[in-house]
Amino acid sequence: MMPCSRLMRGLIALILFGSLLAGCAGTEWNPAESGRAVEQPTPLLADALPTPRLKDIAAERREVRFVSGDVELAGELDLPPGAGPHPLAFIIHHSGPVPRDSYGYLAEILLRAGYAVFRFDKRGTGASGGVYGCCEGDDALAAYRAAVAQPGIDRCRIFIIAQSIGTQHLATRFEEYALAQAPLGVALLSSLLHARDIVRIQAPIIVIVADSEPELNAIGPEAVAAHNARYGLVSTLYVAEGAEHTLFDIRDGPIDWTDPRWVERYHRGAMEALVQQLDAWRVARAPGSC
Repeated sequence: MMPCSRLMRGLIALILFGSLLAGCAGTEWNPAESGRAVEQPTPLLADALPTPRLKDIAAERREVRFVSGDVELAGELDLPPGAGPHPLAFIIHHSGPVPRDSYGYLAEILLRAGYAVFRFDKRGTGASGGVYGCCEGDDALAAYRAAVAQPGIDRCRIFIIAQSIGTQHLATRFEEYALAQAPLGVALLSSLLHARDIVRIQAPIIVIVADSEPELNAIGPEAVAAHNARYGLVSTLYVAEGAEHTLFDIRDGPIDWTDPRWVERYHRGAMEALVQQLDAWRVARAPGSC
C-alpha cells in the first residue's frame, strides 16, 4: 500500500497539472465550425476594438476637439486623397460607450469611395473627457457642428449616417442639425424609427435594416412609405439578409464580439447599398452648389 504522504503528493500534483492544462485553453468562434465553440487559444485582447487601417487610405487624419456642455470631447476628421473640398459623411453612433474606432471599418469603406469621414469618442471613452452615461443627443449635435465647420469639406454635400439609437437622436433634434448645415441625404442604419418619427427628418433617406428585426415592417416599409408620402422625396429601403441588428453578417454563425476579427464580417450588401446611395445623392448636386 502507498504511504499516505506519497498518495497525497500524487493527488496534489495531478490536480495542479489539470489546472495548468485548463488555464492554457479557451474558446474562440470559428466560422468553419458553423458557430460551434472549439478549443483555441484565448484571444489576447478581450473586448477588442478594430484599429482603422487608414495609414495608406487617408490623405489626412485630423484630431478635432470640441465642447459639449462643460466637457471637452475628441473627434477625428479623415480626408481622402485628391483635391478638396470633399463630401462629408458624419457618423452618429449606436448605443453604449462607443469610441471612434468602433467605426473604423466604416471609415475605411467611405474613404476609399472618396468621402471625408468624421467619427468621435463618446464622453468617457477614447480621448474624450467626462463620464459615460449622459447627454448623448447633446454630444452628437456638438460633434456635428464641429464637423461641418472644418476646412476641407464641402458644406453643400454633407451626409449623416446614424445607427440604431443614433437614429432617434437625429430625428429628435433634426431641426437643429439642419440649422447647423442641412444634410444632402441621411442614412439610417439599424433604424429604430417608426412612421411617426421618421417624418421628422426633412431630407432624402435610405433605411438599411436587418431581416432579423422583430419590427421589420414598421421600421422598414411602413416608415419609408410614410416619409415619401410626407415629402415626396425618393427615400429607399434596403433589407440585409442574414444580418444581426448592427448589420454584421451572421450567415456563417454568431459574432464573437471579443474577437477583433468581428470587424471583417460587416454585411457587404448593406455597405454597398449605403455607398451607392451616397454616390447617387453626391452626383446629383455639383460641388459648392448649395
